Amino acid sequence: MVSDRPEGGIDDREQYDVTTWEERTRLDHLAVRTSGFIGRWWVFLAAVVAVLFAAHPLATIGSELIQYPWLIGVVLLSLLVGLLIIRYIRRINPTTVSRKALVVTFLLGGAFAGIAILIEGSLQPVIGALPVVGTAMFFLLVVGPVEELVKWAAVRLYAFERSSFQTALDGALYGAVAGLGFAALESSEYIARAVAQGSASDPALSLAVGGAIGRVPAVPFHVVLTALAGYYLGLAKANPESYAPIVIKGLLIAAVLHGIYDTLVTYLPGVVGLAVAVVYVGGIGLLLYKKLSRYRQQAPSDGSPAPTTASS
Repeated sequence: MVSDRPEGGIDDREQYDVTTWEERTRLDHLAVRTSGFIGRWWVFLAAVVAVLFAAHPLATIGSELIQYPWLIGVVLLSLLVGLLIIRYIRRINPTTVSRKALVVTFLLGGAFAGIAILIEGSLQPVIGALPVVGTAMFFLLVVGPVEELVKWAAVRLYAFERSSFQTALDGALYGAVAGLGFAALESSEYIARAVAQGSASDPALSLAVGGAIGRVPAVPFHVVLTALAGYYLGLAKANPESYAPIVIKGLLIAAVLHGIYDTLVTYLPGVVGLAVAVVYVGGIGLLLYKKLSRYRQQAPSDGSPAPTTASS
């Protein structure tokens, strides 16, 4: 009797689920169908989860907007500077970007803000209660890393996988849009919270306007920081052999700058804190501007990725 087993080898059927795999059993079929479903709908599923996290702040904002519809204008006013920054980055980017990816990134940035709010709300009573350094530690170890990571994820989950995402300039643009989406929800919550705290002696309007003024530097702050992290994400895509170190560098820069900003504006309240915030955000904006300018000088005129010697 002649054996079907290859001479000196092992029958393929004996290797199944050991060193090789193929679709055989009902469980295999289920795994294949599930992977196909996740492959097609994972972005949608991630957005649904993020919206669930954002449900509470969205409900708070919505109830206040119903009571004071003029708040919409106040929120939009606080986002104006961020929109101008995005317009500048879009204007200097020679490549064609996906409008759908921009919209999805903006929505993910807003939805993921709910995740950050939940995590920060859970950890703040624990870390912030530490004497003397608790507040600073909370900003540096929790707020900065968490917020920059969720904003970065808003870019990485969808826009990064699109063919329109090719260069560091693309990364900066999508990052700025994610930052604006995050800031839109966060600013809305801050202003709605200010209105909710209104009383006869402190009218809701003055509190809302005051809240919007306080958010003026915070909105471009989110935009430029995520644009900076997005720049490194785009640089990493053009240099896949160094993907992880480049991404981590960008996130570390954004997280540390974020934590320092929140610490400064908390310990320096009032007009002094606002002035310091404006100067600080302006400095980060200048850093981003110089980096984008250097990239444009080295990038080919057709908008293709710059040489790997581009600034990192």
